[in-house]
Amino acid sequence: MITAPRTLDPAVPAVPLPAAGGVPQLPAPAALLLDFGGVVVTTVSRATWGQELAEDVVARAATLGVRLDAGSVAESLRAGRSALSMWKNAASRRLAPRELAPAEIVGDFLLADLPDPVRRTLALDAGELLATMATLVSEHHQRPGIDELLAECAARRIPLGIVSNAHSGRAHRAILADLGLDRFFGVQVYSDEVGIRKPHPGMIRLAAEGLGVALPQAWYVGDTLDRDVVAARRAGVGAVVITRDRRTDTPPFRIAEAPDLVLETPEGLIAPLRAALDSAASGRGAAGGPTTATAPGKEPPAGDPSAAALSSAASAGAAPVPSRRGRPAVLLDHGGVITLSTPNPARDEEVGALIVALSERIGHPIELETAARAVAEGWERHRARKRARDTSADPAHRHDEIDPAVLWGDLVGEGLPEPLRAALRLDGAQFSLALHRAKSVPAPRPGALELIRWCREQGIVVGIVSNTISGRGVREILARYGVLADLGPSAYSDEVGVRKPGREIFEAALAGLDADPADVLYVGDKSVNDGRGGKGAGIGTVCLLRGGKDSDEELAQALAGGFADHVLDSPDALIDLLVERLRETARTPAAAGAHPAAP
Repeated sequence: MITAPRTLDPAVPAVPLPAAGGVPQLPAPAALLLDFGGVVVTTVSRATWGQELAEDVVARAATLGVRLDAGSVAESLRAGRSALSMWKNAASRRLAPRELAPAEIVGDFLLADLPDPVRRTLALDAGELLATMATLVSEHHQRPGIDELLAECAARRIPLGIVSNAHSGRAHRAILADLGLDRFFGVQVYSDEVGIRKPHPGMIRLAAEGLGVALPQAWYVGDTLDRDVVAARRAGVGAVVITRDRRTDTPPFRIAEAPDLVLETPEGLIAPLRAALDSAASGRGAAGGPTTATAPGKEPPAGDPSAAALSSAASAGAAPVPSRRGRPAVLLDHGGVITLSTPNPARDEEVGALIVALSERIGHPIELETAARAVAEGWERHRARKRARDTSADPAHRHDEIDPAVLWGDLVGEGLPEPLRAALRLDGAQFSLALHRAKSVPAPRPGALELIRWCREQGIVVGIVSNTISGRGVREILARYGVLADLGPSAYSDEVGVRKPGREIFEAALAGLDADPADVLYVGDKSVNDGRGGKGAGIGTVCLLRGGKDSDEELAQALAGGFADHVLDSPDALIDLLVERLRETARTPAAAGAHPAAP
């Protein structure tokens, strides 16, 4: 029989799930929207995740010259995750909760006990850390009946979407791809990518828009009462279905809303789906609106949930951080400094093919020629928009980086079918990564990798400040070069939200260096973005490289105007400046800390 779900607070009465009875006749759906965890997959916790992630954090901190105790870091991670769980439970009581930004999750919850330079540096890499954490915390197993359900929807041309609260939507996307299921879903809506979280109904509305269906024509399938059922009711979907999983019977507080159908696994959804579709096809239609009858469920585990003991946040156990004041640190641009790129003439067709595939998945197909032209014209609109913004008199937003949703839904999507534009907005970050991969063929600039490795040997922290549509794409390139692990704070404009020469992107990287800006050497290749931007952020030594975007004449003007201190021919020419700086530091022992000086 169906029993009342238990709440985390035994003093709060739970609302019973609908009484057992025959499977209700639900309205025929034009689309199915599925939660990820608890519907498509179920998770099994991994006891070793904290120690494994702590080792990653310790290795990242080592690039800053900071030694952390892995056991203490693991305690901080576990404490932060517990606190984060409390925040999520509280957020599900709100009418329209926002999602925490990745940097907030990492900096304010998971690593709150770490020294500030480490915490700030790792907050810049929050997306990478959370993607790693998602696969370490739990094993993901496909739920029974999912293959059959997706095949049934594909055969009947019922479009599918994912709507999921997630700290790493990219990890969820990768898991779906590994399971071979991503090809079934037209849209995937993740809270970390859209900035709101269930029970905010906006996530479900975005998915429906991306599939081009009205909300009353969609079924929503979840596993929680406080997030899924409430969000679906607020959104006004045609039917709300629960597939029981480990959180179903323990909502954090009393929930007034109830689902239309409660199933043990997604396997049970196939029969009512067929019944609704066959009934509509025969002309009988649904018997009114959603009903409150349910399919059989199971008894929840006996006994009240045990209260977990809360402990105060433990110290991260960091060894005393040696002073880096007076020692040099380095910030590098990526394009033109670390990497030289050869344009790919097939860029528009390659990215266009991905748009065609998306259009087919959502049931609004377009031709490759149309998609390729949209990519080319959208990119030109983006370039024109940047030029106009650079000359804007509005200082507050002059250097704002473009939102991927705007780039793909508005600029590239202009003139495309509206459902496709909505789907492009939802997948904007994924398409920016695809464009980053396709637009050119990268190769390391001679001398760049040598500079990075030399700095690591000398204990000099090297960070990145780069304008890009995909920091994730830049990290992929640096990983292929074999230097990603050698780099410290890395500020990418699409993640910080501000482009060079905006001061904020430089400040984001400087915050992780624990160095006086006057002791920092920055290397770029553009007189305005890098020269004026670096000097405007208070960086002591700005070097510009020949052979990048700007002409020798423009670089000479920057030097004469005081916006550059040196013009170099190669990245490794910076080594001579660093050697001299280290010698100066060595003559001031109090400022040298515990780091070796160059010979």
